[in-house]
Amino acid sequence: MQDSLPNRRPCESEDVGEGMTVTVSFHPKSGEPVEVFLTGRGKASDSPMAEALYRLGVSASKMMQREDSDEQVA
Repeated sequence: MQDSLPNRRPCESEDVGEGMTVTVSFHPKSGEPVEVFLTGRGKASDSPMAEALYRLGVSASKMMQREDSDEQVA
C-alpha cells in the first residue's frame, strides 16, 4: 500500500479459542485488510508460541501491505 496508514484504523477481533485472539485492521479509505495480530495468553516473551504468532502476524501484515517479501522479519 503506497500511502502511509493512520495510527488509528477500524479493526475486528475474534476469539478463536484456547485463549487466542485474531485481530485484523482495515485501511479506513479502501476497507482492505492491512494488518493482522495473533495473540495468545501471556506476553510475547512468555513462550516460543507467542513469539511465533507475533512473527506470523508481522509477515502476514507485510504481505497485505504489499511490502517486499524478500525481507526477513527480525
